[in-house]
Amino acid sequence: MELSPRNLAIISYLKEHSEVQIEHLATLFEVTTQTIRRDVNLLCEQGLARRIHGGLSLPANLTNSSYQFRREIECDAKMAIAQAVARQIPVGSTVMMGIGTSMAYVAHFLAGFTELRVITNNLQVAKTLENSPNIEVYLSGGLVRCDHQDVVGQTTLKFFADFEADIGLVGCSSVTSNHTAMEHEPQEAEISKAIITNARQNWLLADASKWERFGSVKVANLSEFSRIFTNKTGLPNELPVSTVS
Repeated sequence: MELSPRNLAIISYLKEHSEVQIEHLATLFEVTTQTIRRDVNLLCEQGLARRIHGGLSLPANLTNSSYQFRREIECDAKMAIAQAVARQIPVGSTVMMGIGTSMAYVAHFLAGFTELRVITNNLQVAKTLENSPNIEVYLSGGLVRCDHQDVVGQTTLKFFADFEADIGLVGCSSVTSNHTAMEHEPQEAEISKAIITNARQNWLLADASKWERFGSVKVANLSEFSRIFTNKTGLPNELPVSTVS
């Protein structure tokens, strides 16, 4: 189910304050407590919040949230980063594209390319590019994760290993204070590592919100990427950062 603007606003409030009471949300959004409880039920059902006495808080989970919710978060920043990435990809390139919502935004800007080969496990990337006559799309087999709109598993890792790409595009769930890109699940990190191994250049897409989150599985240090596309400011000069405003 698509989240309403109020649902997204509640999540934004939780990100800032960690927890909140039902009565306060009702006052904040000028609706009844019954209306807020329906919002709470929806967010909890989707694993985006958890109930506490008299209110709700952020979930204490290590798994990624639903694809639709992640697509909405920081969507303007992701769109700007995706456009900047697409502009830097040479026509005729072979590009690997990994998991995450940012890849779908990149695919949107690649759709008009006159020549391109895309190798991906991302279902939304394949769907976005399926009607582009000048783009070859290779989609991996494996375990389909409907909530995340991707394919994972050993079959997917072998699939990436059968190619050598000009550019590998990966995202991440978070970035640590010592500049390490992280993922929530081992199978997600394995996908990104497979792309890094099998591409001559590796580009990381990470909007500024990734520095505010936590992931438990290491992917790579930021220094290992050829380029980093982000709207995060204040990063060390030695990192290969392309700042997107």
